[in-house]
Amino acid sequence: MEHRGMHDILGTDPSAGETPALVVLVNNLADWRRVQEEHWYRIPLRRAPRLAGAAYLAFYHSGAFEEERWSIRWYAPVRSVQVLPRHMLIPDEPAHPRAQELYLRYDLGPLEALPAPVPSRRLRRVTFIPTTLERLLSARDVSQLWIKQSLRERLWVELNRQGFHAEMDAGIEGLPDAAFDFVVPCEHGGVAVDLEQGETAGRGYREALPAYAPADIASELQRLGWSRLCFERGSVPSIMQRIREAVDAHGGMRLRPALTAGR
Repeated sequence: MEHRGMHDILGTDPSAGETPALVVLVNNLADWRRVQEEHWYRIPLRRAPRLAGAAYLAFYHSGAFEEERWSIRWYAPVRSVQVLPRHMLIPDEPAHPRAQELYLRYDLGPLEALPAPVPSRRLRRVTFIPTTLERLLSARDVSQLWIKQSLRERLWVELNRQGFHAEMDAGIEGLPDAAFDFVVPCEHGGVAVDLEQGETAGRGYREALPAYAPADIASELQRLGWSRLCFERGSVPSIMQRIREAVDAHGGMRLRPALTAGR
């Protein structure tokens, strides 16, 4: 198994003549302060999107914020990107459980305000959106930012629309070094979903934890009371039906997801 090189991690997919941009999530005040005052942003390397390279970062604020929540209002130029362990990024937390974990650090120029806020009227939980600066400057809703919607993105939108308490690119409590395309915590265990399509193929073990093989992942999930669904192809309605059946088999959705938290 080989980890992705920096060229792969920082890939871009802009349209001809357009400027690549990446929408990233800001879900706590400490990270937003670093962006505002220290001019840098971090992404865990194991959760970095396939297209992580960008000339600009734009910031989607979660429900943790008041005025800015569920919208994009600010963006900043990317000056440089480097990979560093967490303890070097945040030296005053040397005992943090992820002190040795690697992160992408984006060094940024000054924040700039978008001409108008870009709200998310339907999709509340946003992680990363590879897009272009031109789309950011003209969009009137977050849903207009995707350059092209993959099956993974369409499934994420549908999970939100149907009220599933899902997380994208998430880990599971008890299995902290693996990440899955989607996880849905349930009353009894939960359901992990992976799409075996190109860039998302088996990211739960191939990128995050070299020692794991597919059989190991399955046995670990079973031990924790979880099941894993893998889809090579299929329509969004048919995949949603399979997910709903699996969630029902685990006692229905848990109202307060217990996922790996903290950055």
